Amino acid sequence: MTRPEDAERAAAYARGLDAGRIEQRLQGHDEHLRRINGSIDAMTQALRSLTEELRGNVTLFSANVTADRRDASERDRIAAVRVEEAGIVESQRTVRWTAWQRWFAVIGAIVLVVNFGLGLYLAFGR
Repeated sequence: MTRPEDAERAAAYARGLDAGRIEQRLQGHDEHLRRINGSIDAMTQALRSLTEELRGNVTLFSANVTADRRDASERDRIAAVRVEEAGIVESQRTVRWTAWQRWFAVIGAIVLVVNFGLGLYLAFGR
């Protein structure tokens, strides 16, 4: 029959096997947790990188919007100046004659018509 020492050794052996299995499972869980922590660290780093990139893009977009506003106001100012210049040029084209210039033109036209008529009379009247 078996001796009590052998039974005790067999029980210790069984406990050792169970402990080994448990240790093996715990190591598997530890490895799994390390992978999870590594994934979380990688995700955190990726989010930080994305956040920095978004901040940079927002800053660039904000600067572009400000520049566009400035450009739009500058374009409006330039357009107003050009409209004003066109008005000045148009007003210079449509110069009005003064009263004495009109009288001079009327008298000149009368003299021209009389001279033309006199020239025709002299040329064909004889």
